[in-house]
Amino acid sequence: MKKYRLKKEAVPFFADKLATSIGDYDFWNNYNVEDKALEEIEDVYIDYGIKKTKYADLCGWSEDGWNFCFTVRFPSMKYHEHDLFCKGKMVRDLMNRLQYEANRFMEDFYNGETKQD
Repeated sequence: MKKYRLKKEAVPFFADKLATSIGDYDFWNNYNVEDKALEEIEDVYIDYGIKKTKYADLCGWSEDGWNFCFTVRFPSMKYHEHDLFCKGKMVRDLMNRLQYEANRFMEDFYNGETKQD
């Protein structure tokens, strides 16, 4: 099933929590978001937030494929810095940077260019 997120141009017109949201059409229909405000995401994609799963593992199979879960820690962040950072738009920028690297890594992997020690 294809997944979508808000287009960059659409982000300012919706609640901050939706800036990092990823979902299918049914998810976006619940928020009355039109198709023209959405973009399809890559097969390998960066997700954000706490997800409830059947499994406690940090990686494993799901209905979407194999998941690897990482924790990114930012030490010494004050509460107001955390609040500014997590409002959606800054996290989205970080997700975009990570997405770029994930895409390059998978391209290298599929082309046999990733070292496997």
